[in-house]
Amino acid sequence: MATAKSQKLTAKNLIAPCLSALMFALAFSRGNLGILAWFCLVPLFLELNNKTRLQRWLLFLLFAILFFLGTLYWLVHVSLVGLLCLCVFLGLEFSLFALLMPAPGDKHSLLLIPLLWIIFERLRGFLFFGFGWGLIGYTQFRNLALIQSAQLFGVWGISFLIVLINVGLTHAVNSKFRVSLKKSFIFIPAMCLILVYMFGYYSLRRVFPSPEITISLIQANIPQEQKWDSKYSEAIIKKFSILSKKAMADKPELIVWPETSVPGYLLDETKFYLKITNLARELKASLLVGSPREDYTYKKYYNTAFLFSPDGHLQCFHDKLHLVPFGEYIPHKNLFSFLENTQIADFSAGERYTIFEVTGHQGKKARFGVLICFEDVFPCLVRNFRGKGADFLVTITNEAWFKNSSEPIQHTAISVFRAIENRCWFLRCANTGISCFIDPHGRIRKKIEQGGDDIFVQGIAAMNLSD
Repeated sequence: MATAKSQKLTAKNLIAPCLSALMFALAFSRGNLGILAWFCLVPLFLELNNKTRLQRWLLFLLFAILFFLGTLYWLVHVSLVGLLCLCVFLGLEFSLFALLMPAPGDKHSLLLIPLLWIIFERLRGFLFFGFGWGLIGYTQFRNLALIQSAQLFGVWGISFLIVLINVGLTHAVNSKFRVSLKKSFIFIPAMCLILVYMFGYYSLRRVFPSPEITISLIQANIPQEQKWDSKYSEAIIKKFSILSKKAMADKPELIVWPETSVPGYLLDETKFYLKITNLARELKASLLVGSPREDYTYKKYYNTAFLFSPDGHLQCFHDKLHLVPFGEYIPHKNLFSFLENTQIADFSAGERYTIFEVTGHQGKKARFGVLICFEDVFPCLVRNFRGKGADFLVTITNEAWFKNSSEPIQHTAISVFRAIENRCWFLRCANTGISCFIDPHGRIRKKIEQGGDDIFVQGIAAMNLSD
C-alpha cells in the first residue's frame, strides 16, 4: 500500500480535479459525450494517490463542487444563490467519500472505491431532501446494450461499472502502482463489462407486454414569463386546444398535457373548467392536464394532474407526492423561517398513489401512473406506481424555467433508466421539451421536434404503445 506524502498542496495539484470535473460535467451535456465518463475520474484518482486523507478530501471537495456547478448550472435561471448553496452542500456531502476511500493504488481499491461511490450516490438520493441527480450511470442512457442491466441493479449498477473501469485504468497507466496487481485491475473490469453487454444483448431481444392504446403528447412551448400572467391565459388554453384537435388525426384514446398546463386553479375557475370539459367532450378522448389545486377543508395547495373522461367528466386526480424543496415548499420552517415571506410556494405533498384508468383499443382497459416534475428521479416512487398496477408511466413536467440548457436531456436520461428498471413504457410530456415515448428497452421511439430541435418547439407526437 502506498504511503501518503506530507507535502503541501500546490496549484499544480488542483489541475487534475478540475480536469476530471470538466470531463464529468461534459458527459452530462447535450452533446453525445457520455464516453468521457469511462475515464473522467482517472486524473482525479491519480492525483489522490499518495496524499494524506485531509488532502484527498480537499481535492475531492474541489472536484465535487465544480462538477455540480458544471452539471446543475441551469439552476442559475431560478436562483444564483440557490445554485451556489446547493452545489456547496452537495459537494460537502459527496466529499465524505474521500475520507473513507482507500488510496487508488491500494490492492483493495478496485472494488472498494466503486462500492463506496454508489453508496454515496444512493445516500444523495434520499438523505435530507433527496436529490439523486447527476449519477454517473445516467451518462450512458444512449448505450442501450450496456444499460439493460439496470433492470437488475438500477442505475447504480452502471455507476459501479463505470467507476470500476476508471479505477482499473488508473492502475494500468500509473507505473508506480504494483505490477503484480495490474492484471487483475484490467481483467476484472473487462470481464464485468463483457457480462453486462451479454445480458444487454439478450434483453434487447426480449418482448415485454404493452397496453393497446394510442396516446398523443402535446407540447405547447409556453414561455415561463407568460405562464402565470393572466393576460396570456386565454391564449395558452387556446394553443393547447388547437394542438389537441390536430392530434385527433391519430385517433388517440388519451391526450396528455404537461405540468401546470392550465394557467390557473382548474377547479376554482369556471372558465377554465368548462373549456377543458367541453374540449374532452369534443375530442371524444380522455384528457390529462396539470393544474394547481386548493383543498379548502384543510387549507392546503397541491400540484395536481387531472384526468377527464371522453364525456367531459372529471374522472380522477393525483397530487404530487415529492415536492421540490425551496421551490414548492420550505422544509423545516423552524430553521428557515426567514424564507417565509419570499416567493417560495407553499404546496403540500400528496398522500396516495393514484392509478388512472382509460379505455384503449377494442374496449381494453389501460392503467397508468403520473409523475409530476422531477418525481421520476426517485426509483422507489416510480416502482411503487408499477407495483400498484400501472401498465405504463407518464411524467408531466415544465422545463421552461431552465432556458436552452442541458437540463431537459439530463432529465430524459433519468426517464430512460426508469423505463428499463420497470420494463414498461415511459412517456414524457413537457411544456418546452423533451416530450417523447420511451419503450421498455429504454429506446426513445418518438419525440416532438422541429428541424432537429426538441426543446422550445411546439407540436404533437402520437404512438400506439402496442406497436
